[in-house]
Amino acid sequence: DICGEDVSENELTERLLKNVEILNKSGGGITFSGGEPLAQAEFYIKCAEIIHGKTSCALQTTGFATSETFIKTLSITDYYLYDLKIFDSEKHARYCGADNGIILKNYKILAKSGKKFVTRIPLIPTVTDTEENISALSDFISSCGVKYVELLPYNKAAGSKYKNLLREYRPDFDEQAEIRINKDLFERNGIQIKIM
Repeated sequence: DICGEDVSENELTERLLKNVEILNKSGGGITFSGGEPLAQAEFYIKCAEIIHGKTSCALQTTGFATSETFIKTLSITDYYLYDLKIFDSEKHARYCGADNGIILKNYKILAKSGKKFVTRIPLIPTVTDTEENISALSDFISSCGVKYVELLPYNKAAGSKYKNLLREYRPDFDEQAEIRINKDLFERNGIQIKIM
């Protein structure tokens, strides 16, 4: 069963903007996250167009959208939280279900755009926290002129969400393994990190 309700762009933004004075006084705004908001890119773009100029609009994304679509978001999005997970395209397809070519391309577009953003790397034990992966991501991020990254260690409570959906959680990695945080691999590229 699907839980929730269908709403139009106008209905959603009307609800969100009821608190616009509080959001603006506190220095906050509205963040679209998910899942992946760009899986419903047309909906996001219409909402962001309505919100634009009224309060800050942030997008939490993996950048998985056509570059044409991603570029459309640049003029109406104030801030991005951009997740990079796995640099190797085959491994990315294995764990994330799709090649990461467009994700890396859109990251380059964002880095050149002058928009405010933060790069975030989820650290999954033996999957994304490997020396090979972190080294490749660090080199790529540095090549884009980015000097700050946030690391998001794996949350072992993730499996409980599956129980709520009456699904079995069967990760194909050892979730009890110690997460490796390779600070040196970032520091060699002059990248400052923050562990969240």
